Amino acid sequence: MNLFTTKDDIALNYRTSGEGNAIVMLHTAFDNLTVFDTIENQFSGDNQVVLVDLRGHGYSDKPHKIDFKTYAADIKALLDHLYITRASFIGHELGGSIAASFASLYPDMSDSITLINPTLLNDMTPEERLYRRYAPQIRNWDKDAQQKFLDEQLYYSKRKAKKFLKQVEDTNSIATKAELQAVKDSFIDNDIMDYLSDIQLPTLIIAGQHGERTTIVEAKEVGDYIGEVKFEVFTSSGLYPFVEEKDKFIKLVLDFIKENEVEATY
Repeated sequence: MNLFTTKDDIALNYRTSGEGNAIVMLHTAFDNLTVFDTIENQFSGDNQVVLVDLRGHGYSDKPHKIDFKTYAADIKALLDHLYITRASFIGHELGGSIAASFASLYPDMSDSITLINPTLLNDMTPEERLYRRYAPQIRNWDKDAQQKFLDEQLYYSKRKAKKFLKQVEDTNSIATKAELQAVKDSFIDNDIMDYLSDIQLPTLIIAGQHGERTTIVEAKEVGDYIGEVKFEVFTSSGLYPFVEEKDKFIKLVLDFIKENEVEATY
């Protein structure tokens, strides 16, 4: 475990591997950096991969109040700490919203961004939206039954997803209700449309066809706000295209990143 302390004394857990141009991978709300364990090695072969537990997540500190803007500021501070002046960014779902905010706020440090199942949500998390969609049907069920039902709406290959999720560390169980609420609240009023409109970087959007937390239509709307983007639908994927269609994802994203890398100057 590597820890970096921000200016406001928040300790962030992070991990780096490989050498070369930097690739920063950002997880979505309530996940942690271990969701990228299955692809880290393939990306670090010729690059330096930077993984981080966002504040409020994983083994990073969990304050009771989080401002959305601090996510990008934390990443900037961490990259400065690691003497990384430029990077390519991969953001999953709400991690994509954070990648977009970083690209908008720090364009000189960004080569490209890859957004996986991006969302325009700024009033709730995709997880909460999915629950609300099915609430009339499942609200009186016990929590385990609810979760099992909701999980079935997330993936193309439930067997593959179930195997993958066993390898992802459950760090939400060590968080208090107040800490989890702080994460949920941090994505409210996040000004995502403004950030997207400011982006003038090469952008790849990947949308899993079968997940219900976000949709292809929504991913296309994200692209419309940015302007010119490369758009790919993964027809055999849901929430985690980088797991469900791993080989396709790795090749597509590595090729895109390589095409748009800018050599750092010192």
